[in-house]
Amino acid sequence: YDKLLLATGSSAISPPIPGLDLPQVHSCWTLEDARHIIELAQPGANVVLIGAGFIGCIILEALMKRGIKLSVIETGNRMVPRMLNEKAGGLLEKWCIDKGIDVRTSCSVESVEAADNNGVQVSLSDGSKLPAALVITATGVKPNVDMLEGTDIKLDVGILVNHSMQTSNSDIYAAGDVAQGIDFSTGNFEVQAIQPTASDHGRIAALNMSGKIIEHHGTLNMNILDTVGLISCSFGLWMGVDDGEQAELYNPGEFQYINLQFDGECLVGASTIGKTQHIGVLRGLIESRIQLGPWKGRLLKDPTRIMEAYVGSTQVLGYA
Repeated sequence: YDKLLLATGSSAISPPIPGLDLPQVHSCWTLEDARHIIELAQPGANVVLIGAGFIGCIILEALMKRGIKLSVIETGNRMVPRMLNEKAGGLLEKWCIDKGIDVRTSCSVESVEAADNNGVQVSLSDGSKLPAALVITATGVKPNVDMLEGTDIKLDVGILVNHSMQTSNSDIYAAGDVAQGIDFSTGNFEVQAIQPTASDHGRIAALNMSGKIIEHHGTLNMNILDTVGLISCSFGLWMGVDDGEQAELYNPGEFQYINLQFDGECLVGASTIGKTQHIGVLRGLIESRIQLGPWKGRLLKDPTRIMEAYVGSTQVLGYA
């Protein structure tokens, strides 16, 4: 080869829980996994989902359409803890409970044991035991880098790449879940196992491999999730920065929430629940690093005015 792209993706992680090797336990990562889940997730069946992160909530959405009885076990104190704060994660949990899902946060699975009728019994840290025809693990992923052990390709969590998506070998590039590329918000090199990052990586790598030199300035970490009809999203430094300011709107009765995080005059992060109108503007405001000027004060008072802030900050339109 002249140039080589490594895009080997990632694999599901299985937590060290006794019994996860039983035939009723599966991750949801491969076509074989999907076939096993379809076979066991029959209408009315008891299903236990371990993990309420981003992937777990996508699996949750599909499972509920099959008419099963679902219990979700999450070790964190809220759902999707890596994308939503306590208020937002709590709203998502209440929404799921109202939809008939048994959600247990701040709880963990201690063991899975074979039981009668070809099922299993799931023992939890709160002392309870759940019967299940199927257990699904959704506890994260890891980059597929094992094949590179002993080579000259430098590794950390993933494959280390530069601003051109080159590895430590100048003729070999990496992209997607396996690549440890630059994060737009922090400037650090991190693995972002999400689709928008993989697409961005692939474009930058392809251009450089074909001779069009272009630098990667970082991918914004963002997630958009539909959980049984409730849309949630997060962008950038949604958890805020030291000495930063925030604007918040919390309407639990309507399952609506918006939180904006500022660093000086710039918007650096945001998270929302139940709000879809103009949400894409948040990405533009963050990635452009627009100095908001008077619009920062207006957003602090009313964080729903994001479209007005975007237009008002990028064009002189005489907003009062």
